[in-house]
Amino acid sequence: MKIVRLLLLIGVPYALAAMSLLLISLPLTLISKEFGVAGPLAGFIGGSVFIGMFLGAILLGSAADKIGRKKSLILALLILGLSTLSCSLVKNWVQLIVLRIITGIGIGSTIPLCFVYLTEFTKKENRGKVLVLLDSFWAYGWIIATLLGYFVIPQYGWRMYFMASGMPVILVALLLAITLHETPMYASQRSSLSFLERLKVLWSKELIRMTLCTWIMWFTMVFGYYSFFIWIIGYMRKMGYPLPAAYFYSLITSFAQIPGYFSAAYLVDKVGRKKTLISYTIATAISVIGFAYSKTAEELILWLSLICFFCLGAWGVVMCYTGEVYPTRVRGTGYGFASGFGRIAGIVGPTLVGYFLTTIGLINTLCLVALVFILLAIDMAILGIETKNVELV
Repeated sequence: MKIVRLLLLIGVPYALAAMSLLLISLPLTLISKEFGVAGPLAGFIGGSVFIGMFLGAILLGSAADKIGRKKSLILALLILGLSTLSCSLVKNWVQLIVLRIITGIGIGSTIPLCFVYLTEFTKKENRGKVLVLLDSFWAYGWIIATLLGYFVIPQYGWRMYFMASGMPVILVALLLAITLHETPMYASQRSSLSFLERLKVLWSKELIRMTLCTWIMWFTMVFGYYSFFIWIIGYMRKMGYPLPAAYFYSLITSFAQIPGYFSAAYLVDKVGRKKTLISYTIATAISVIGFAYSKTAEELILWLSLICFFCLGAWGVVMCYTGEVYPTRVRGTGYGFASGFGRIAGIVGPTLVGYFLTTIGLINTLCLVALVFILLAIDMAILGIETKNVELV
C-alpha cells in the first residue's frame, strides 16, 4: 500500500506538469491570432517552454543530488504554479514567451524529479511497472488539459484557461511539503561531489554509453512527440476540419493513451525495456504516416488513437529507463541532463514544423516526424542495455 500511496502522491504533480506543458497547444491558434503571429513564430511560442525546461532539468535536476529530492520537487511546483497563473495576465506575445520559459523551468524540473523520487522507493521486481504507471499520469494531465480547453476556452477564453490551471499546482506543492519524506537512498548516499565532478562521472568510461544512449533517446522522443502534439490542432485544421471538430477529435483520441501506458507497464517487466521501447516507437512512426494519409474522419480518429497508444506507451519506457541506468550519487544529474538535452528538441521541433508546413506541406512534414521515431528505435537497439530486474546502486 505504501508504494500505491506514493504513486498517487507523485502522480498528481506529474499530471499537473503535463497539463501545464500542453496548455499552449489547444489555444495556440487563438493566441496567435490575438497577438498577430503565425508560422515559425507561432511554433516558437509553443516551443519556448522548452528553453525553461532545459534550464529546469539541468539545474534543479542536478540540485536534487545536493539539496534532496523533496525540496527540489516542491520548489519546482511553486515555480510552475505561479508562472502558469501569470500567463493569464500577459499583454503581448513577448510577455507570454517569457512566462512560458519560466513555466518551463518548473515543468522541466518536476518531470525528472518525480521519477528520481519514486525510482528510489521501488523494488527491482516491479520497478518498471510502477514507473510506467507513474508516466500514465501524463495521460490524465493531457485529458484534464483537453477537457479544460474544450469547455473553458470557447466559453471564457484562453486567459481563464491558464488561470484555472495554475491554482491546483500551488495547492499540490503545499500538500507535498507536508506529506512527503526524503528518499532513504538519497539520505544514505548523499552526493559530496561538486556539479562539475558529477558531470565528469556522466561521461566517465563507466557511464558514457548510457549517457549517449539517454541523450539521443530523449532528443528524438521529445522532437517526435512535441512536433506532433503541439501542432495537432494545426494539422487537423490543414486537413480541413473546423476548430470544434479538431478539439473533439483530440479529446476522444487522448483516452487511447491510458491503455497504451498500461500495456507498456505490463511488457517492461515481462519482455524488457529494450524490446518494448523499440516496438512501440516503430509502431508510432507507422501510425504517424497513417495519420498523414488519412482521408476520412474515421481514419483520422483511428490513426490518432494509435499514435496516442504507442507514443505514450513509449514515453513510459523512456521515463522508467532513464532513472535506472544511473547510480544514486548522480541519478538526479544524469536524469536532469538527459531530459534537459531533450528539451532542445522541444524548441527546435515545433519551430521547424511551423516552417515545414509552409514549405514542404503537411504529408512530408509528418513523414519527417515519423523518421525521428525510427531513429529512436535505432538508438535503443544499438546503445541501450536491458535494465529489467537490475538492482539500483
